[in-house]
Amino acid sequence: MAFIKLNFNVDVHKCLSGLKATLGLGRPKSSIDKLEREMERLRAKRDDIRNQIVDAERDGKLPTNEVNRWLDEVEELEGKVTSINQDFRSMSCFSCNCFNQTGGTTNQTRQVGDQVPIRESSNCYSINRRAAEKLNEANELMSRTNALDPIAITTIPSRIGSDIQETMARLRAKRDDIKNQINQAEREGKIPTNEVGQWLLEVEKLDGQVATINQIPIRESPWKYSIIQRVAKKHNEVNELMIRADVLDPIVTVGPPKPIVTLPILYRSHVGIGSYVEEIVGYIDGGKDNIIGIHGMGGVGKTTVLKSIQHHYLLKHTIFDPVIWVVASKDCQLKRLQMDIAKSLGLKTLQESDDEQTCSDKLFSYLKNKKCLLFLDDIWEHLDLQLLGMAHSATDQGQQQQQRKVVVFTTRNQIVCAQMEAEKKIKIECLNPAQAWQLFVKNFKSDAPFSDAGIHFVAQELVKECAGLPLALITVARAMLGKKSRDVWNHALHQIRNKHQWTTIGLSEDSNVMYKAFKLSYDSLEDDSTRECLLCCALWPEDHDIHIFEELIPCWIGCGIIHYDNVFKRYSISDAFQEGCWHLEALINASLLEHSSRRPDYYEAQHVKMHDVIRDMTLLTLKENKRKWIVKAGIGLRHLPRQEEWQEAERASFMDNEITSLQDYGASTFPKLSMLNLHSNHLSEIHPMLFTNMPLLTYLNLSLNLGIEELPKEIGCLTELQYLNLSETSITNLPAEFGRLGKLKYLLLRDTKLETVPNGTISNLSTLRWLDIREIYPSHEWWWDELEHFRGRSKYLSLGITINPDKLKRLETLPNNVSVWSLTVRGLGSSKLPEYNLGTLQWNNKVRYLVESLEISDVPGHELTMPGDWNRILEFYCLKTLCFRTLEQLENIRFNPVEYEFNNLRDLYICGCNKLKDVSCVLDLRYLNLLDIKNCEEIEELISNVGNSNSISRIRMLSLNGMRNLHRFAHQPFQFPALEYIRVLYCPRLKKLPFEAKMLKKIEGEEEWWNNWNWDEESNDFSTPCFRLKEIEGEKDWWNNLDWDDESIKDSLTPYFRNVDVYTTPSSYNQTSFQD
Repeated sequence: MAFIKLNFNVDVHKCLSGLKATLGLGRPKSSIDKLEREMERLRAKRDDIRNQIVDAERDGKLPTNEVNRWLDEVEELEGKVTSINQDFRSMSCFSCNCFNQTGGTTNQTRQVGDQVPIRESSNCYSINRRAAEKLNEANELMSRTNALDPIAITTIPSRIGSDIQETMARLRAKRDDIKNQINQAEREGKIPTNEVGQWLLEVEKLDGQVATINQIPIRESPWKYSIIQRVAKKHNEVNELMIRADVLDPIVTVGPPKPIVTLPILYRSHVGIGSYVEEIVGYIDGGKDNIIGIHGMGGVGKTTVLKSIQHHYLLKHTIFDPVIWVVASKDCQLKRLQMDIAKSLGLKTLQESDDEQTCSDKLFSYLKNKKCLLFLDDIWEHLDLQLLGMAHSATDQGQQQQQRKVVVFTTRNQIVCAQMEAEKKIKIECLNPAQAWQLFVKNFKSDAPFSDAGIHFVAQELVKECAGLPLALITVARAMLGKKSRDVWNHALHQIRNKHQWTTIGLSEDSNVMYKAFKLSYDSLEDDSTRECLLCCALWPEDHDIHIFEELIPCWIGCGIIHYDNVFKRYSISDAFQEGCWHLEALINASLLEHSSRRPDYYEAQHVKMHDVIRDMTLLTLKENKRKWIVKAGIGLRHLPRQEEWQEAERASFMDNEITSLQDYGASTFPKLSMLNLHSNHLSEIHPMLFTNMPLLTYLNLSLNLGIEELPKEIGCLTELQYLNLSETSITNLPAEFGRLGKLKYLLLRDTKLETVPNGTISNLSTLRWLDIREIYPSHEWWWDELEHFRGRSKYLSLGITINPDKLKRLETLPNNVSVWSLTVRGLGSSKLPEYNLGTLQWNNKVRYLVESLEISDVPGHELTMPGDWNRILEFYCLKTLCFRTLEQLENIRFNPVEYEFNNLRDLYICGCNKLKDVSCVLDLRYLNLLDIKNCEEIEELISNVGNSNSISRIRMLSLNGMRNLHRFAHQPFQFPALEYIRVLYCPRLKKLPFEAKMLKKIEGEEEWWNNWNWDEESNDFSTPCFRLKEIEGEKDWWNNLDWDDESIKDSLTPYFRNVDVYTTPSSYNQTSFQD
């Protein structure tokens, strides 16, 4: 039996009044039902309005503020109704306080005087009252919909802020006008007021903020309304600055002029270096400071600053002449620096056999009366500047004061600055957050994915991890280039923040920042082969210029990174080179390799280099991966290391040293050694037993060791050898044991003195794929016999060879699996070979379809016609490099290309063709990149038959040397819109360059325009000429005596001019070209 325990200590009157009120409202369940029915109608109406808004937004419109407020009120009411329902379901109707308007239920007996807080929502009265109130609110909201216009009426711009952009454009124009007035005033010795300077700073800051807002696609943004508010705020700020501009006094006050430092336009795009350059140039021009040290951590931009200063003074030869640049690097030898300075000066008196003191005396003697500026990049320890010829103090009292000598150097270690007694020490700091973000974004150009808010946030976090280090920022940015997925960006951030991975290697905090960036880039490379290619680049000396086609890609091929084993297709070695170029492009795009800036010795695109910090990180990666490589390249070694230092090594690089002999290590072996690189030493002796101790050696490079005249017969013990480079040695024969190298695939014998090869030696090399016997001249009969033995083999052989014109037909008799990859046709002069001339050369199929490099030299004949035949549309399709040398009777060259012919021809060299009239033939070479002409003395006009053309659209490099009668490019205006480099030497009559004022009108444009220009290397749009120009080289006197239609042309081009101090005669300069 149930009992109800009642509490009689209640106010009866209050209960009765509550009962009466409740009975007037009805039962709570009924009230809740009525409210729910009205809410259903209201929800349906809300959903209809939302659908109309979505449709309107697709049409580029926004909802009205009235609609937005109505929707917010509906959402708020929805929440309150839900709360009433929850309270009703939890209510107890058997409480003694059931009808108390202010009381509530209780689960325990209360005593008189108890003060218990009671929820209003826990009784029937309060439920009824609240439901009635919300029902009235729902009815009111429904009634408002009759007058509510749900159609969106405010237009959404496709890119937010079209109005603000128009106003901002007017503000920029005003800013530019004020800047022009300031520039004019500064020329008159005045300076701007502080008010003007502050106004300009505010404009620049606001310009960046507006540009950022304008990148946000509003239609996809979930925060579109807050964005609109931000736009309105910025719009007000723009208007306020415009108002201030109207009352701003742009006239500057009279004061002392600021030191003017004109940065070459080539360096304007570098972020954060301008103030350093200006400061250091100010010290140099001040005349008091002769030794200036620039220090800072690796990758912070020291070399970039130094190059900018160098370029500044290259344009001002009246201040310093000569201006010298040399790179020191870690483990640098003083003698090497002395020789590099001599080379920079064109000084021939220094000899390799001279000791350091003798070299010093010769340098000092040459420089003592010259006002000299020396740039020393990347020094690691104290250097005696007097031994470099840079005595900068006065001589003994009573003698004449010496010309001023200034040295500016960079180093990672501030202590070196003190050791060098630097009078000014400049520390290059990391970039501030704004500069860091600017540099990071700049590396994406137009491919930035930052319109995605999630990616934008992660990108900012990645930038923070780089701690303002420029090289780290560039490396990370290039690693993320093309990445569009948030997941990929988040993974990159997680990887770079993996503290366990970084702290275990024990690096300093500064080095840790760079290693994290490098590792992210390294791991982001597409495949293991590309990563292995990068590791191989560390085998060269620090700051070394690596020849792509003579050194780097052959190394990758020889190490087995690039596989060349397809036996079913007719592959030339070019297929392997093409794969190498693919890997190379990936590494350059990732900023892990860079094009060499060393000039004028050769065409830039044929050399690359590895930044010293990237090299350090690469060597650290090898160590972390437990790769046992020993790299002692370019450090002045005279002997191989002790046995214990490299006995366990897998790869060993001792290139570019002074090693004279390969000593015997006795019975000790090198059981893991697979690679030995001894390129460019002074070797003359190889101990016979050394090769017997290297059972797994697969790669051996002995090239550029002129003292090697013979190989020991023990070379036959290298039974695993696959790559052997003996180029540029003095060997005259090969031992019979050479034929035991049964796994040899790549044999390079270019430019040797080889005269005899035992019968069967080469033909026994059954796996041979690449044989280079160029510059072994004349080609001996036994070569043909050896090559004949390759007939019928399954593997194809690529051949580089030098032959007489009478042997051209014989190429056709080579086995089908032997293809001619590189060919030099060299005659002996018209008197000895009268029956052969340029007109009778027979281009058989071995040459037509497969040759990639072709040189024709010392062959008589007045005219050379490269064939064009519609029946053979792929003739010379593979040809990439063509050279005509010492064709003394040649007067005319004609190309008759048909579709596809010569489409791959990129480089054309013409040298010593003294009767050649012009090179109008190049107009038929649509894809030519490099044109190098020297010692063609009868050429007066480069292009005499212009035809309907007024430009050569793709030539990037133009070199003209020793052409004493050349006086113009063409008889009518002629353009080179893709030109990047032009060199003119010993062309005294050439007084005009092919640049017109209208072509250069934008070169002096705004820095913002310059920085934002899309420098697409593959673009076919050459409608705006000269944007690609990087350098003009020539003698100073020639440059100063050029004729200009408009002096503004010279002003525009001067930042690109680089003086070449020529100390040699034209005849001795013949061999200098872009390709050397």
